Amino acid sequence: MSCSSLRRAQFDLCAFSLGIFLAAASVSVAQDITPTPTISPTATPSPTATISPSPSATPTPSVVPTPSPVPTASVIPTPSVPPGPSITPTPNPSATPGVTGEALLNISTRARAETGENVLIGGFILGNGSGTKNILVRALGPSLVARAVSFPLLDPSLQLFDASGQLIANNNDWMSNANEQAISDSGLAPSDPRESAILTALGPGNFTAVVTGIDGTTNNIALVEVYDLDSINPPQLLNISTRASVDTADGQMIGGFIVGGTTAKAIVIRGLGPSLAASIANPLPNPTLTIFNSSGIAIATNDDWQQDASAADVQSVGLAPPNVLESALLLTLLPDTYTAILSDVNGATGVGLVEVYNVTNQ
Repeated sequence: MSCSSLRRAQFDLCAFSLGIFLAAASVSVAQDITPTPTISPTATPSPTATISPSPSATPTPSVVPTPSPVPTASVIPTPSVPPGPSITPTPNPSATPGVTGEALLNISTRARAETGENVLIGGFILGNGSGTKNILVRALGPSLVARAVSFPLLDPSLQLFDASGQLIANNNDWMSNANEQAISDSGLAPSDPRESAILTALGPGNFTAVVTGIDGTTNNIALVEVYDLDSINPPQLLNISTRASVDTADGQMIGGFIVGGTTAKAIVIRGLGPSLAASIANPLPNPTLTIFNSSGIAIATNDDWQQDASAADVQSVGLAPPNVLESALLLTLLPDTYTAILSDVNGATGVGLVEVYNVTNQ
């Protein structure tokens, strides 16, 4: 994949996002996903972190989604098939909030939005503080045509759930929102009136955004984005993740995320597949994970997590993947936009999970 093609799709994504999250298989609009907030080691700025996390803080690895019609917390991403020259990873989100704090700021993931266990899900965990903050969630489809996506979802619909599976808000066309003007004032209003957006104040907890598409058609490529509009104040985004159906070409899953602030952060990125088999009929068989920086340069890659130099650190923070075929990296990343592409090492397709954890100074 060329750097130029990598950069081009960088504008297809909003930086991804990804806590422990999981999704329920066999649900149509609501998925049961429950990620567990993670806790952190202290990072030292280096491309591949070798961080000694504090033993007192151990997050629990993502739970396998359970078939239940209620979506919950932080979600699961899903990439697949090795990236082809027609698709380029893009860490840059389509828009960025003006103020940045020392935290994860955004996740954006492009993938197929279908139904059942193949809905597109973006999840996140807010923690490390009390109070509430403004979070904006978007579901894009029609406007992706301008970004060289051939088969976008023409009328995306969006739902936001809390950790108990309670529907917090939903939207079909963003201009139908009562707070349409506030969405517009944020600078993140979708460019097409058929696209969806939810702007709401949220306190600490686990949340899931579900984008529903259509079965039996190729017109279902969508982009789900989660933005922290007040990243300086707590609670912070501790985990962001995405799950979706993965295919080839335009149907590849590409996740982007933003590391905010002015100092390097210790970040764990995981790509799961086989461990989802208990509740997903078609999990990604053998995930491989590649991370790109904002210049479209691959800065790290991993096939089986135990083979990576950071394996001991990943394990010590309680984020070792459940299956040896799954991927994980612990990296020290400077503030920037990044892209995670999860594909199958043998080119297979299936449902997978991409998660991004901030494990710095928790």
